[in-house]
Formats: sequence, C-alpha cells, structure tokens
Amino acid sequence: MDIREPMETPSPASPSRFLIVTLGGRYLALDAESICGLLTFEEAGNEKDPMIHGIMYGAINLADRLSLPNDRGGANTRIVLLSKREMRGSVRVTTVEGLLELSLSQVLPLPMQFRGPERHWYQGMILFAKSIALVLNATWVLNEEGSG
Repeated sequence: MDIREPMETPSPASPSRFLIVTLGGRYLALDAESICGLLTFEEAGNEKDPMIHGIMYGAINLADRLSLPNDRGGANTRIVLLSKREMRGSVRVTTVEGLLELSLSQVLPLPMQFRGPERHWYQGMILFAKSIALVLNATWVLNEEGSG
C-alpha cells in the first residue's frame, strides 16, 4: 500500500496525518509523510530487508532500540516502510491501528519526565484511545547511529 504524497511544510493549523501502530504494548505514531508503504509478512517475503521497486528498506529492530517487549509475528503484524531524506528502513509493528488526521496543535509536547536521550526519540504525544501515542522521530528511527 503506497500512501506517499508530495511533501509540504504544514502550518500549526493545517492537518497532519499520523499512522498509529502498536509495538510492545504501546501506541506509537509515525508521521505519514515518512511512510512509503505497509506490508504483510507474505508481501515482504522471507527477506530480512524488504526490497520494493528495486529499493531496499533495511530492517530496524525498533522494539530493541526502545527497550520494548519484542512481539513475535502474529496475524496482525505489519512491516512499515519508512523514508526520510536519503535514509530508508523497515520496522515491524504488532498492529496498525489506523491513520489519524489532526492539526499540529493537537500534538502535545513531551512532559518534563522525558529528560534524557528519549527527547530525540519522540517528537511529542497524541491523545489516542483513552491513552497516548508517542510520536516517533523518523530521523532518529532511520539513523543507525541514533541507537541507545
């Protein structure tokens, strides 16, 4: 499924779209502009690093990087293809909850408890399903040196 659209710099009032996923029992949000597609295991084949239209998306173990339980593949597991600038990668998520459109003013800042390196991992939070979804920083996700 290809959901890429032309990139624009949104204003705080213009709507932004986020793909809400779960991983390790947590809701996470990915900026839809960084998403190139969603795959099932069958669509990805048995390849560790999916190749779509001649472009390789290296596998990123996001659960390990975020110190979350590493859910093994279930019926709802999906592989999210990400791209930001020249960086590309793929992350396995437990479930895809859906696409959420909201204004940037609805993305809440991180609370003061986030004081360490996690301030680079997340760009804010969104109220979702009587809980919160942490907005992942796609540049950090795709940056191999960004682990830790």
